Amino acid sequence: MMNLNRIIRTALVLFILLPVFSATADMDRGKVKKGIKAYEQEQWGESLQHFQDAQLDDPENPIGHYNVAQALYKNKKYEEALKSYEKSLGTQDITMREKVYYNLGNTQYQLNDYQEAIQNYIKALDLDPNDQDAKHNLELVRAKLKEMAQKQPMQDQQQQQQQQQQQQSGAEEQQGQQNQQQSEQDEQGQEKDQNQQQAQQAEDEPSQQEQSAQPQQKQKELSKEEAERILQALKSEEKENQKLRQVQRAPGRIPVEKDW
Repeated sequence: MMNLNRIIRTALVLFILLPVFSATADMDRGKVKKGIKAYEQEQWGESLQHFQDAQLDDPENPIGHYNVAQALYKNKKYEEALKSYEKSLGTQDITMREKVYYNLGNTQYQLNDYQEAIQNYIKALDLDPNDQDAKHNLELVRAKLKEMAQKQPMQDQQQQQQQQQQQQSGAEEQQGQQNQQQSEQDEQGQEKDQNQQQAQQAEDEPSQQEQSAQPQQKQKELSKEEAERILQALKSEEKENQKLRQVQRAPGRIPVEKDW
């Protein structure tokens, strides 16, 4: 398996020594030397500070931008390092340009911009076909892209499954809420019906009492009529008895005709 640690090669430290001996009179060589010393001791923050101080003397110098980019990279400030590397491409030194493209590839790799990393490794190899580190990193990034392409369908499937599960979970939750709402509505409806039934029963009770009282009243009325009929019957019977007595009391003598 390829070793990812080879992406950053220690040989780049030697290249930082170039400004010390280059004809850049505007830059403070003392500051550059301090930056290089701190860099070699892996004191990345201190190294960055010295290189930035030296850059103030000659802000447009490509070597100054390159040194700052190296220190920014070591401090894992990849976005800022990328900008400084790009500014250092203004150099006319072919060897330095090759180093810049190589380190641009490294930086873009750290930023997960693999396509751009490949393009910069290729540019580095165009300037120096014998750069074994550039070849190694180029192969590594291409292999990573191939691996990602193979994993992509599986990741898409997993993502789709997760989305389906989330949708199903959301649907179940929504259904549960709807069921709960329906249950609450049913309970409210039942309670309402019970209240209406109770109210209706309360309204019906006086009417039932009135209806139950009516037969009693009718019974009383029937008793009165019956009493009248009985009274009439008694009166009629009394009259009949009187007639009967009158007949019985008819004169007992039979009139005798006189023979004159």
